[in-house]
Amino acid sequence: MKYPFKTILLSASLLCLASSCIREDLSECNPGVLLKYDYSLNPESTNLFGAEVGKVTVYVFDENGIYYDCFSDAGKHLTNDWEMRLPLPPGNYTTVTWAGPLTTYSIGEKNADETVFQSELKKGVTHIDNFMLTAENNGEPLIDLDNLYHGLKKVTSTFNPETAAVVDLIKDTKHLTVTVEDQSVGRNRADATDAPYEVYCTGTNARYLADNSFGKKARTIINQPYNTYTSPGKAVSELNLLRLVIGRPFGLTVKNKNGKKVFDKDLVQTMMATGHYNTQEDFDRELNYNVVVKISESSIVITINGWIAVEIEPDL
Repeated sequence: MKYPFKTILLSASLLCLASSCIREDLSECNPGVLLKYDYSLNPESTNLFGAEVGKVTVYVFDENGIYYDCFSDAGKHLTNDWEMRLPLPPGNYTTVTWAGPLTTYSIGEKNADETVFQSELKKGVTHIDNFMLTAENNGEPLIDLDNLYHGLKKVTSTFNPETAAVVDLIKDTKHLTVTVEDQSVGRNRADATDAPYEVYCTGTNARYLADNSFGKKARTIINQPYNTYTSPGKAVSELNLLRLVIGRPFGLTVKNKNGKKVFDKDLVQTMMATGHYNTQEDFDRELNYNVVVKISESSIVITINGWIAVEIEPDL
């Protein structure tokens, strides 16, 4: 059978085009985005992504803010040099990264006034303004919290992504140690079984939107210690916290065994009173808050990470 010359020429062109995409490197055929992570906002001011972060989950929204897809990766290969490739059609996108195990959080969609939350996202439907992560658990106290990191990046998908877009991460989880120095602690056997002091925190910082800001109707939650212990003259409580933000109330309460409040003040304001936490970056960079409540007959002195925050008259 004979074919016209134009038909043969067209077939050869199509065969040549197809063969150009049969190669090990498909970057020129399949568009996408490369992401690279930097977690340097920490006390060491060095990238600790490879050392600390073992899992990343990326939620992608198109240029209209509509949910497109989710991509995740985990393992030891997530080093500082690792790059994540997202296979996306050409266009502009917003990527929201939540890094960490995420087992103690729920991710999904809220309605406009935040009265309803569904722990799922609908492709082609969910808008980025309704995207939410929450640690709120039906009013239950927060005790155990997975390490949580956030990053947001606007990207463009191309047919030949050569340079990775760098995503800067913020660690939203913090560690609080409250040590009450009281010479009466440990004098009797009851201290070994009954905590001589009750320590807890209250705030509305367990509901996060796509940009890491808080939901407008975030509920008040209570952070309780995951560990308490005593030694002669000391009662120690260890707590997991979420992000502290300047201007958002977050209370720290310490009660003695009789229920009397020894300390009951805003933790953020108390930290700022030391003169060493002046900006939001200062709070985001710090990971460990070591609060010491030193009780004597004449005064109660509060120090945070070694800096004196406040001295008050005891009323025990």
